[in-house]
Amino acid sequence: MKKQRNLLAILLLSLTVIMIVTGCGSPSGPTDPSKTMAPQGMDVHNNKTYREVFSQDKVIEISVELKNEYYNEMMASPESETFYSADITIGGETIYNSGFRVDGTTDFVGTTEASLEKYSFKVRFDKFVDKQKYLKLDEMVLINFYKDPSYMREYLSYLAYEYLDSKYAPLATYATLKINGKDCGLYLCIECVEDAYLNRVVGNNDNNLYKASEGASLISAASTSLFSQKNGQDETKTDLTNFINTLLAMPNGEKGDIETVLNIQSALQYIAVNTVVGNYDGYLGKNAKDYYLANDGSGRFFVVPWDLNESFGCGNKDNGITATVDPSVPVYRVDISERPLISKLLAVPEYKTLYDGYVAKLTEFLQNLPTEIDKIHTMIGSYIEKDSQAFYGYEQYLVNIGKSTSENSTGYISLAEYINLRNNYLASLAG
Repeated sequence: MKKQRNLLAILLLSLTVIMIVTGCGSPSGPTDPSKTMAPQGMDVHNNKTYREVFSQDKVIEISVELKNEYYNEMMASPESETFYSADITIGGETIYNSGFRVDGTTDFVGTTEASLEKYSFKVRFDKFVDKQKYLKLDEMVLINFYKDPSYMREYLSYLAYEYLDSKYAPLATYATLKINGKDCGLYLCIECVEDAYLNRVVGNNDNNLYKASEGASLISAASTSLFSQKNGQDETKTDLTNFINTLLAMPNGEKGDIETVLNIQSALQYIAVNTVVGNYDGYLGKNAKDYYLANDGSGRFFVVPWDLNESFGCGNKDNGITATVDPSVPVYRVDISERPLISKLLAVPEYKTLYDGYVAKLTEFLQNLPTEIDKIHTMIGSYIEKDSQAFYGYEQYLVNIGKSTSENSTGYISLAEYINLRNNYLASLAG
């Protein structure tokens, strides 16, 4: 009997240890936000994939629960980018001990007092539990629209890639967010360019992935220093150097060896979408930043778009100027010769024809946008109307999507006006 009691005690102790290690019975997470839980390979299992969650016909619900001391510390130092352990519930399914932090700009100018804590956020499901995923998704960001009174510009830009049947753009959907029961309003939820994205697009996450910081123009091999490596074991950047040198070595008007190092379709789609929707905050503008180059495993890179929130006239002091940028010279505030990924590719007749086809199709996309805007308004309008933390009032939202004739006091050209200007300009080029 004593031996049985001892055995029972050992079994109970073992069970307790297992529960502590896996987080079972402790949904509030580790007390130390930097503590990593034991690897479990956890996932929320059902018949869905996360592609289905990124729906275009409904707003998903996201709820975040974390300790009050974590929340207070995060809000006191939002620029620290410290992850805190939180339980994330999406559509009724909870992923415990996920990483949660403030993401991006925290300097909001001219906002209301109620919106001062409406930051953008990043969620990393496997931050504290190794290999934990939500339907195989590892990371996502929640964008707060602080620069977009239409609440649609970035979302429409991702739809433009889909209109081209492109597989290279991250997935995006609208979401409502609650933190510790507090309603934080409407957000744009975007799939991060990380392991899950690579697995979805190329079937594995074994290869090099680079993100461009400001100045990554590809004008010389020195550009490699302006790319941060986000994935891959080979940190020599040999593949990136080879790509840039091959690009620069292209004879004028000829392919050279570029197809051995670049997925041409991805690059031309990137250029076409960004110029048609007027996003010049990436490679097409003076800063040449915020895009990714991902090696597909065969030695070829494909171009991944990111940070599209300045599309449709939302760039600094744009006021509709970019609506008259000619897609045949798709750069703004920079000479095309300083962007070899554009000048070299568009000088090749075959590539120029393919590019012109993308521009023509995207022109159709622009012409159809009033109908698409109506559809999105039906989906998100009521959420904006009741969002007490919104950066822009409901009336200004209506002005921006062309549903009100009130004065536009946001400081940005309205989405509806920009689309009208861009459509008229592109029509004038067509004769």
